[in-house]
Amino acid sequence: MKRASCVLVILLAIGAGATAQEVVKPPPPTPEPPRAGEAPLSPVPQSSHIASQVYLGEPAPDFELDGSEGRPVRLARLKGYWVLLVFSDRREALAPLKGIHAGLRELGVRAYGICADKAHVLKSYAARQRLPVILLSDVTGEISQLYGLYDVGSRSIRPGFVLIDRRGVVHMALLGQSLPMADVLEMVKSAVGGT
Repeated sequence: MKRASCVLVILLAIGAGATAQEVVKPPPPTPEPPRAGEAPLSPVPQSSHIASQVYLGEPAPDFELDGSEGRPVRLARLKGYWVLLVFSDRREALAPLKGIHAGLRELGVRAYGICADKAHVLKSYAARQRLPVILLSDVTGEISQLYGLYDVGSRSIRPGFVLIDRRGVVHMALLGQSLPMADVLEMVKSAVGGT
């Protein structure tokens, strides 16, 4: 199992590569002016042009998101800790983090789940599920897009995880795929133990 995990880590590191993906949304349609007697239309949302910037061996892009504990979490304030960011479109997919939390804690790794739900929804969900990890609200998908995990076409967060070392550098990333949490824990053990 250890040998397979090491090979998987190497393959993922090679597969994740050091290339950035640029996600571009087409420009929004130009709204027609209101006709006489009609109320004006609400403004058309503007498209954002954010390129992913997740590179192995490079500093992780900083962000601040509202958390399930009722206060914002800023990545830059977590330097000095190993940080595991787990991305998913649905909060239910983050519940299995509960099963690996103790193992991550023993390694000195702080885990954060990132999904599209609002912070107050995540707060009540985390309380009901008794989740020991903090869930972060990325309602707009902007942070997920920054990390290369936002599907513009379906407007959803793709699954994946990013492991950031104590210096704030991206150590490992699996983008666009999900793994069983037990496998994620083994990969993190291999990465943290190997440094």
